[in-house]
Order: sequence, then structure tokens, then C-alpha cells
Amino acid sequence: MKRKTLAVCITGFDLEYEMDVVYGVHNKCKELGYDLLVFYNTTHKPERGIDLVISDELLHGEMSVYKLLDYDSIDGIVTFGESLLGEDTFFEIRQKAADHNIPFINVDDMLHLEGKRIVLSNTYAMSSVVEHLITVHGLKRIAFIGGFKDNNVQSEERLAAYKATLEKHGIPVDESLIFFGEFWRKAIECTHQILDLPQLPEAIVCANDTMAFFCMDELKERGYKIPEDIIVTGFDSLSECSDYSPTPTTVRRATFEAGEVAVELITGMWDGREPEDITYVDSVLVKGQSCGCVPIVRPDQVTYNQRKAYSLDFKQFTRYLLDMNMEFAAVEDSSELFCGLDFGCKIFKLNKLYVCISSDIEKSEEKINIDKDIPPWTVPDTMVSMYLWGHDVPIGTEFDTKQLIPGGIDDENGPVTMGFTPLYFKDIFLGYMAAELSTIHIAGDLLAVWMQTICNNAGSFYMNNKLKKAMGELELLNLHDALTGLYNRRGMKKYETELLARSIREGRYFSVICADVDGLKFINDEYGHEEGDNAISICSATLKEVFPADSICVRTGGDEFLIMAVFDDDKEPDRLIKKVYEIVDGYNAIPRTPYKLGCSCGHITIKADASTELSELKNEADSRMYIEKHRRKTVRKY
Repeated sequence: MKRKTLAVCITGFDLEYEMDVVYGVHNKCKELGYDLLVFYNTTHKPERGIDLVISDELLHGEMSVYKLLDYDSIDGIVTFGESLLGEDTFFEIRQKAADHNIPFINVDDMLHLEGKRIVLSNTYAMSSVVEHLITVHGLKRIAFIGGFKDNNVQSEERLAAYKATLEKHGIPVDESLIFFGEFWRKAIECTHQILDLPQLPEAIVCANDTMAFFCMDELKERGYKIPEDIIVTGFDSLSECSDYSPTPTTVRRATFEAGEVAVELITGMWDGREPEDITYVDSVLVKGQSCGCVPIVRPDQVTYNQRKAYSLDFKQFTRYLLDMNMEFAAVEDSSELFCGLDFGCKIFKLNKLYVCISSDIEKSEEKINIDKDIPPWTVPDTMVSMYLWGHDVPIGTEFDTKQLIPGGIDDENGPVTMGFTPLYFKDIFLGYMAAELSTIHIAGDLLAVWMQTICNNAGSFYMNNKLKKAMGELELLNLHDALTGLYNRRGMKKYETELLARSIREGRYFSVICADVDGLKFINDEYGHEEGDNAISICSATLKEVFPADSICVRTGGDEFLIMAVFDDDKEPDRLIKKVYEIVDGYNAIPRTPYKLGCSCGHITIKADASTELSELKNEADSRMYIEKHRRKTVRKY
């Protein structure tokens, strides 16, 4: 029986909220024996107040990874909808899930209020912090630094909870103690305003940990002791809290638990248990040193060593990225393009890594159309596996895109967790990376940088290849005759000297053959230029078929051709010219046209040396061709 498969659609490896949700989903999937597919876009939405515009190319490139979702093989979907970069993509995923009767759970999203949601209560979380200050520490004069003043649901909820908790305990709300730090940008400015108040508050409640850090930094800079002179609390329980001194009292929003609950809700939906539209998951108060509940201790040497080790690891990683970039720049063949990823796979402890490139790009042998090649954001039916790590799939293996990886996800050894990130360049979908993760707890910020570096370098390589192919096409157009595909005069000039030099170097015969379509003017005048072009094409194809592949076959004018070739026998040109006549006669034997096709050839074949002049040989061959034309009685009835 096929294992159940859950998909998570989420932004980034480097956002704690999102990764905690993924960790919770992963933990419950592992417990219940489900496969987990995590689809990441790596670029975040611009923060409110930051004047940053996401280009359409970047938006579509990031969202392209969600086109890999196969709704026929996925049994449940969890999203962190508010974090997804593309609004349309969120609605598309939700609609397709509904169309396929796939359970769909949206976590901590205050922008999209329809459907089944898990809500991490800002109200309960903020209330627990303020409640703690009032009931445990006996405080009444409590300042508040919120996020944005208007049009931000989370900021408004946290402020409302702060006010409601004060009122619950009969403490009047003092509007002069309420400030807005815009989640970090104005936290220091707000702290200045608080310190300028006629009476200092007993505590400052910050609506997130980042503002608490800025606030405490400024307080310490001004000589205040925390918590002796003033208490400061945060909100979020970021990982940085454990490194800050004093560690802030904060609240941990239960993102891990929310991920677990999401899997439980989907499991229930499979069994016919329909959940409420909103499932609330309560947050947890985390007591720290900044309120005095946890004694302040001096960081020990272990902490220093850990920080030093991280610093060294970061330097090593930076050096590795530079080396990887140089390796990418030197690669000429796509089979070697991703060889420099091995060290990164070790750093991030990836069990397996597949780099899957669009077959339209990797396998395409068609001529490049410079104006319009591959339609933007096309995800092909097949992909090509281009990297070996933790598996034995040969580089160059083509597979069905719906499988996601060669052979599909189904692993006989048990449930797997795989992450997928997009590879793109401008408006071209290059492919994606598929990594089997050994752990969800990874250095997400470094992993995001690593994968974005791979994306940029892969894009540069494949687009440079595309440019080279386009340049090759331009050169072909420049050197070849459009009607016949033979060389034109520019092509002849480019290669003739080398062929002559080769004949001298090898001590072989050098031959120049001139050919002419018989009666082309008559054909054009009587039957039209289309028939004239047909006569030219038949003759040119015959010459190309008969003479050696390494010959230089040229259309020098309307009905005139020139061939330069190297032979071991000076009688070979005569034999080949005879064969040309036989093929043309065979063509005429079957009635096809109202006229008879004819072709006259003349040649000169010599042992060339350093004094040989090509122009003289061409003139002589041309003269002999006209003699031959006269001999064949070119004035004929058509």
C-alpha cells in the first residue's frame, strides 16, 4: 500500500517561524509513517515600510517550484500562506487542492481567512506576558512598543491583548505609554521617547524579540540595569534570545505544535472528521533573565568556544562559496557543472541531492530561435538528473517530471522527507534541486545562500550556452546560403585556405570543381522562380550527396556552384562528376516537372604547393565548366 504523502508550501530555510512549522510537520509525519515533500521559495516578501519591488521575473522564478506539485499523488497540503511571495500562487494551490479533494490546512495566516486554518493566538500570547508582569512581579506602570500603528493584524491583536489584560486587572490604559517601533526600525527611537517621560515605567513590553533587543541595548547604553531598574519583555522566543544577555522573558508561539496539529487535522479529514474552520494553538511563556525570574549568570567558556567555532565555520563556508563560484566559471560541460556541490552536501548533512534540469534546456538539440525560444515558466514533461550525491542515478538520466526524482519518491526503507527549491534565470525555468534532508534543524541562512548561489551560477552557465548556440546560429546564417544550405562566398573564404593547406600537408590532390544549372533563365521565365529554386535545390543536394563530406560546397551565385575537395586519386573528380550526371538523369527519368533538369561541371585537379593560387584554379575550373556546358549542348528543348 502506498504511503500517505504530505506537501508543505513555504518560504525559505532561514525563517524560524516557518521552519518550526516544517519541523512540527516533519516530526508528526515521521511518527505516523508519512512521506513529506517540502516546496520552498527562497525570497521573502519585502517587509512593510521597505520600498522594495519584486520583479515579475523574480516572482515567477520563485513561484515556479510550486508547479511541481502533482495533485494526483499528494494526500494533504500544509501552507504558511502569508509568507508565500505570490498571492496568485497561494490561491492556485488552494483551488487545485479543492478540485482534487485534498485536505488543505493554512497555518498562522491573517491575510487569507477562508478555509481550514490554524491560528497561533496573538491575544493569548501577549496576555500571558502582561499577566505575568502584573501577577508575579506586581507591576502596574507598563509601557508597550508595538509593531505598526495601522493596518497590521498581528500588531493590532497584540496591542488589544495588552490593553485588555491591563483592564482585566483594573489598571487604566495610559496612551502615553504606547509606542510603535514598526517591528524593529523605530525601536531605539521609541526607547528614547520612553526615557524622556516624566516618570519611567516599571516595564517595557515589546511586541517582538527584535525590538526588545534594540530596546535593551539602548537602556544599557544609557546606564540602566535590566531587570533591576526596568524590566523588558519580548515576543517570539527567537533562537538569538539564548545568546543575548540578559536573556529576555518572551513568549514562544507554538509553531512546532502547529505543524504537528496540521498533520493531525489532515489525518482526521482522511477518516471523515471535519475540523472547525479555525483551530487555535496556544503559545507558551518563556521566562528569562530580563524580568528577574531567571538569575543572570556570566557566559562560560563553552559558549565562547561555540561562538568561535561558528565563526570559523562561517569563514570556511564563505571560502567554499568563493571556490565554488570559480569552479562554476571554469566549467565547459554541463555534466561537470555541479561537481563542486559535494562539500556543501556534507556541511548541510544531506542524505541525497538531485539537481534536476529541464530537458528542454539540457537535452535540446534544436536550433535556437533568438527571438523566442522556450516559453516563459514552462515546466517540461521530463527532467534530467545532473548530480550524484547519496544515490546512483547516472548524470544525464531523463525522467518524468511528475516523479520529482528519478524512479519517484517511494522509498522501500521507510518514510522520507525531501525539500524542493527552484532553479531559474530571468524568465526561464531551469529546474529544481531535490534534497533528502537528514534533519530539519540546519543552518537555514547558509543553506539559502548556498542554494541561491547554485541557482545563479546554473542560470549563468545555461544562458551562456544558449547565447553560444545563438551565436553559432548567427554564424551559420552568415556563412551559409539560405536556399540550399551550402556555404556562401563568406563561408568559402573562411575555410578554403585551410583545405588547400591540408592537401599540401598531406601530399594529396587538390581539386576545384565548378558546376552550373543548365537553362535556369528559361525555367524561371517559363515556369516561375519557384520552379527555378527547385532546380537549384535539386542540383545543390546532388552535389552535396556525391562529393566527400569534408568538401567545401559553395553556392557562388544564382545558378553557379563551386566545390573544393582533397583526393588521393586525380581521376576521382571525373568519376564523381559522372555520378552527378547519372543522378540528374535518374531524376529526369521520372516525370516530375515540365522541363528537364541539367547540370554541367568542370574541374581542375593538381598537386598543390606553396605557389598555388586559388583564384587561378577557380578561373580555370570555371572555363572548363563552360567548355563542358557547350559540349553537353546546353541550348536544349525543355
